[in-house]
Amino acid sequence: MKQLRLLLVLGLSVLCVVSCKKENPYEQYEDQIHVCINDVPFKTEAFLRIPYTLEFWEFGKSGLMLQKIYVYDKESMTQLMEIDTSGFPKLYYHPLGGNQFFTFDSLSHYYMSLQLPVLLAQTPPQTVIHRFEFKDIENDKIVMLEGAEFEPRLTESPLVIASPVKGTNHVFINQSTNDYHFNATFFMEGGIYTSERFAFDEIQLNGELTSNFDGDPKQNESYFNYKDTLFAVADGTVVQIQDGLPENRGDACDVTFNSALEYGGNFLVLDIGNGHYAFYAHCVPQSFLVSVNEAVQEGDPIALLGNSGNSTAPHLHFQITDGPALFKSTGLPFVLKEYTKTADITGFPVFITPQKVTNSMMEQYSVISFE
Repeated sequence: MKQLRLLLVLGLSVLCVVSCKKENPYEQYEDQIHVCINDVPFKTEAFLRIPYTLEFWEFGKSGLMLQKIYVYDKESMTQLMEIDTSGFPKLYYHPLGGNQFFTFDSLSHYYMSLQLPVLLAQTPPQTVIHRFEFKDIENDKIVMLEGAEFEPRLTESPLVIASPVKGTNHVFINQSTNDYHFNATFFMEGGIYTSERFAFDEIQLNGELTSNFDGDPKQNESYFNYKDTLFAVADGTVVQIQDGLPENRGDACDVTFNSALEYGGNFLVLDIGNGHYAFYAHCVPQSFLVSVNEAVQEGDPIALLGNSGNSTAPHLHFQITDGPALFKSTGLPFVLKEYTKTADITGFPVFITPQKVTNSMMEQYSVISFE
């Protein structure tokens, strides 16, 4: 009788295990969500931004659709961020497509890059965990999975540089955001390249902070920053210059390209040591004030800001990478030695008491000045 009772108990245990597995058939995929890129965090005047890239299994083939991502501090279980489909950055998956200049690899995973903003007054998380909300399309139900635990690189600091521009009413757009440039990723020849990951596009506004030009938008001379001087952000050596390419007419985007490099227009690459390269794109043709192999010092004038290459209006595209290649390199986080925040244009212009900020970048719609 005891043996029969024991067999019944074991049988019920097996049934319980089987039924539990049936309740969550996707639990096997929790181990297939990882952080594959973990960058050094950087400060702005408001946040410590923790940048990283998630790698998923091909959940679409499992009949799932990603709905929300919840990010938590593992120790306190404080929710740090919540993103839904309206705020998702680009999700990379096969097939990537391509164009005449690029042949991209086939992908066997999905990839998404995020910046986690943590208020400066808040203790940053030692360990980050995620909860992912999926919709099971076939069964019309919600599936919750956990995964992608990682430790932010809090003991490391980003590169500190001087500003490549001077003057007032500057806005560095596409910086401190989950959007382009941060999510621009190239999957080529077995590598993952993120050269534009921490790039910014500089524009300059009028005194009312309502426009970046005055006059005909199809004329480069109408833009306040056109032909502004660009400066060396650190001591270094000029290692590459591309010159002689035409400029777009204001916001016309009317230049055609014959090679991938021409997307950068007339550009200069500065080796600033320790595996760091500063990239200045879209310069005025024949405006370079230095030559290849020439040594420069921080603050030296090197070129004039223009509208060549893949440009929607006169601006400086600037990035720091771990190599001199425009696309096949890794973007590195950096901060500026000093700037003064004077306003915010998140919605409509809001002027503030000038706030001097050191060793930081800025939020995307901060208006800043340099002495």
